[in-house]
Amino acid sequence: MISQINNISDQISILSRAIGSIQSEMRHLFDFQDVYGTLLFRLDGRVITSIYDTESSSSILSILKWVKSIISKTKLELKHGAKSIKYDRQLREQETIPVYFYRTGNSSILVVMLNSRANTGLMEIEMSRTAKRLGLIIDEKHIMGENK
Repeated sequence: MISQINNISDQISILSRAIGSIQSEMRHLFDFQDVYGTLLFRLDGRVITSIYDTESSSSILSILKWVKSIISKTKLELKHGAKSIKYDRQLREQETIPVYFYRTGNSSILVVMLNSRANTGLMEIEMSRTAKRLGLIIDEKHIMGENK
């Protein structure tokens, strides 16, 4: 019985570190000046975590609703070998922003909303790196027995 309690304690500790690592990766990406928001979705369309600019929260929330409506289509495109997908979406009257989708491991999708004037070359490198790191964190959690 005591070994089971230790095992549960170890699993809680591992899960806690994974959650902290996911939040750290999301925060790192969001801290770039041209990032309006970062969202991490499960493949079924549920939001795992999100960080977004509170000044544009109403605009970001309308984009979030749009993202949720197309996540299954995007999931299929990413599953068939696309590294990333970019859509342009209306944010405000005069501003269309790029919205990027990256597959993160076997069970989630990273969505990043950028400023229309963002340096997309630099940001694509950072978004790709973050997606890979998130995938490693999330897939490692699955290996440890989570979400079976």
